[in-house]
Amino acid sequence: MTSFYGTESYAIDHKGRLAIPAEVRRPDGRKQPIKSFYLVAFFEGCLALYTPEQWNGVIERVKRRSGGRKGRKFSRAFFNNVKEVPVDSQGRVTIPSVLMSRAGLEREAVLHGLPDRVEIWNPKRHEKAMAEADSQFEEFGEEVFGGE
Repeated sequence: MTSFYGTESYAIDHKGRLAIPAEVRRPDGRKQPIKSFYLVAFFEGCLALYTPEQWNGVIERVKRRSGGRKGRKFSRAFFNNVKEVPVDSQGRVTIPSVLMSRAGLEREAVLHGLPDRVEIWNPKRHEKAMAEADSQFEEFGEEVFGGE
């Protein structure tokens, strides 16, 4: 999706607008910037920002796993909190108030770049999530990399 990795803090203005880094808006050096993203309430109290291409992959992944009762319930809850957000001429998206509230966002957000999405966090929630992840880094790494 992007060459934006790691974390950066960004201000959220009084209208709920958040600047999206250029490397996220123009992934892989695209000439034309992305005109809109998909924003969804995600796990652990953050929001996830997806390009349209990545969002199509998310849809397919959920569709493949939504046949049972748990899958249907998850799909309803997950897709209930999705918003397509256009990028304005200043490179900002407006976070809808329902998602601002869900993520506990006010005047500052931490953007955390990952290979398939950018997570948008309340700074205190992010700090807590990172402390938990750091404390189990070795354990998680073994699971992810399979003891390589």
